Amino acid sequence: MEILKQPLGLYKANCYVLKEAGQALIIDPGFHAHKVLEMVGDADLQAVVLTHGHCDHVCAVDGVLKERSVPLYMHPGDDELLHAKRRMPSAYKGLFQSPYLPLKEGTLKLGVFDLYVHETPGHSKGSVIIQWGNHLFTGDTLFKNSVGATNNYNGDDAVLKTSLRQIMTWDPDLIVHPGHAEDTMIKEELAHNPFLQPLKEFN
Repeated sequence: MEILKQPLGLYKANCYVLKEAGQALIIDPGFHAHKVLEMVGDADLQAVVLTHGHCDHVCAVDGVLKERSVPLYMHPGDDELLHAKRRMPSAYKGLFQSPYLPLKEGTLKLGVFDLYVHETPGHSKGSVIIQWGNHLFTGDTLFKNSVGATNNYNGDDAVLKTSLRQIMTWDPDLIVHPGHAEDTMIKEELAHNPFLQPLKEFN
């Protein structure tokens, strides 16, 4: 088991490449498809999986799939993000055109990768967390000492709080690989994340 991580693009969104038994899986190819493919190397790429549809996590999708013809997965709750007109830097207006397969809560097997998809809306309608063993790829739902913003297109603060309360019941030893910045653990966020403290009384 190997996890490669590289922050890409203006907002330094973390792209992850998982590797096992000569196979690879990409999570959130935000920008610079050539850098993403360098992370994959000569491994047999199985699929591309998106934690959500915001532009800084998806803009290298078409470039990757042009070179490697593999399935793409995203939660359909974020389909509207691909078509919404938003004010953003010009570099962030080219979203992907490739067709995707819908993610939903439950198990997902891609080659040797046995994953579990957790639906965790709030930062966006289609936000999910991808679990691989004791590793959580949380997108922009949960960060070290922070949580995802909801003052963006199709975000919802109340819905995010519901998702966070769910996450707070998970195994505290799970390792968190967020969509931006440093890794953490559920137990560290339960102890120190200021956005989770007010939610504890509801669990």
